[in-house]
Amino acid sequence: MEETVFLSAGEAGRKKLNRYTRKKERFWELDFLRGLCVALMILDHFMYCVLAVAPMVNDILGTSVLESAYGFAERFDESAFIESARFIVRCCFFALCGVSCTLSKNNFIRFLPLAMIALFMNGASAVLNVFSEGGFTVYFGVFHMLSCSVLAFALIDGAAGLILRGIKDGEKRERAEDFLRFLPAVIGAVLLALYFTRWGRLVADGGLTVTSAISASGNARRDFLTGMFVDLKGNTPYAGNADYFPLLPYGAIVLCGCFVGRGIYHTDVKNALKPLDGAWNAGTCFIGRHAALFYLGQLVGLPAVVVFGALAELIFA
Repeated sequence: MEETVFLSAGEAGRKKLNRYTRKKERFWELDFLRGLCVALMILDHFMYCVLAVAPMVNDILGTSVLESAYGFAERFDESAFIESARFIVRCCFFALCGVSCTLSKNNFIRFLPLAMIALFMNGASAVLNVFSEGGFTVYFGVFHMLSCSVLAFALIDGAAGLILRGIKDGEKRERAEDFLRFLPAVIGAVLLALYFTRWGRLVADGGLTVTSAISASGNARRDFLTGMFVDLKGNTPYAGNADYFPLLPYGAIVLCGCFVGRGIYHTDVKNALKPLDGAWNAGTCFIGRHAALFYLGQLVGLPAVVVFGALAELIFA
């Protein structure tokens, strides 16, 4: 995912909002943090495969691959520290997506492949559920949330650019720009404040996690639509989904990434960490530059490792 400056062709308002950067450039620290987040997610998903996929494969093939790791994987999954780490890593990854929105040439174009991947996840999970005992359902997962958040960022930022173009007085335009360039982040912060005061709360019992204060209505269609925006207590279509990330609070966290993106990477301090770049971070930065590919690849690759391990045991044991 290339991080480039967001300049909408022919729109002076957008150019003003992004006046501090004029050329394509990458920031190693963003790639590094994104790569670190993805690597930790892959580790977490591998532990899930040990806990859930390996037993199923062993039952089918009569093997014992990774059986010795079952206990460790269970302790890993139930650890309060790991639960808190999951929440922190997810929030960091989503905020980095918001930073990337401020560096993208066109967020409308970024939205499209994310939306296509989201639809693919719907279809793939449906097929997996047919050929398994279930548990793979995805209705509104991480790619659905990210695609909607990137689209929301594009629409809000586009509206800010149009407003700025409509202000003819130079002094007023400069003052308006100081606010409008952070408009996605301001809206994200307001939504987070509303969420944590009215619709949900952050709890630390058993590890940091978000719980809902809104109960399901019992109407499946209504709960399905409401569940895209906020998690609901009770039996909903999203209960038991393998991948579920409502827009609140996670989409709002994406928008809040604009605070860092516009507050740092569109100012003169944007290259402050450049002297620390070097070969030491090459591997992690490579993962970060291709985060979506690594994330999608491990969804297939990790279960495949378990299956091939079981087949190898059958052949060579």
